[in-house]
Amino acid sequence: MDVRETLSYQHQQILRYIELRAQWEGRITANHIVENFNISRDSASKLIKRYNATLPNNLSYDASAKGHTPTVKFKPEYSTGSLEEYIYSFIQTDLPENQTGFVLHDTFPMRQFGRALQPEIVRPILYSINNKRKIDIAYRSMSSPEIEGRIISPHSLIHDGMRWHVRARCEKNQGYRDFVISRISEVVDDEGPAEYGVEEDERWNTWITLTIQPDIRLSRIKQQVVAQDYSMTENKDDRYQCEYRIRAAFAIYALKHLGLDRLREKAEAQQIMLTPESREAIEPYLR
Repeated sequence: MDVRETLSYQHQQILRYIELRAQWEGRITANHIVENFNISRDSASKLIKRYNATLPNNLSYDASAKGHTPTVKFKPEYSTGSLEEYIYSFIQTDLPENQTGFVLHDTFPMRQFGRALQPEIVRPILYSINNKRKIDIAYRSMSSPEIEGRIISPHSLIHDGMRWHVRARCEKNQGYRDFVISRISEVVDDEGPAEYGVEEDERWNTWITLTIQPDIRLSRIKQQVVAQDYSMTENKDDRYQCEYRIRAAFAIYALKHLGLDRLREKAEAQQIMLTPESREAIEPYLR
């Protein structure tokens, strides 16, 4: 019999948390569980022991880290082991609307064709975010395909619908940039306390409104179909519209996600477009 069948729902979630936090942050302690699930320290310790008894090859106690760390034989059992599951389930962030973070087993979402992320890369990034540190990374991009060092001050992780980025101030560019995590080949070193954080990131702290409408090339009845699909309302000018409030730093990702980063030849393929006023308002944030 599956051992999970004998556990309460809460205990299953805690064992999942133990696994995901150890995998992506590199350490799990009883205090982590107490703080996140409001249970006693004794209960938290017993659940870590239960996890270790069930999966003895996954974690080992590290006295210097004062917690349990993943072994080289670590293999997820209570979770998918994905960074998405950890972030959306247990980290309070800018979750998508109506997203609870918990997987419903009677739904069938489209598979995400994401990039492979290495916990060894993600762990020091999460540590630098949580502790406001600068790090030296080995990075490559399409504009600079040769691996080069970048000293960055990370403050947040971003998922654009396809891949993960780390939002950080870059010393080379003297500004805030998004770095594709799967293009980071190594976190070379800790460079000390970060002088810049989320407070100084203007685009991150600026909220803008995307207003969409049905493609004006569509017939009125087809515009009504699109309006129903996107829960648009009819305004006083008899135009269907709906609004999305987003961080300015997310503008380009939002347009790609909505299929608004380019104009398709056929209106039936395009379906929606930004209002002229909205396009003008967000233009400065697309450069």
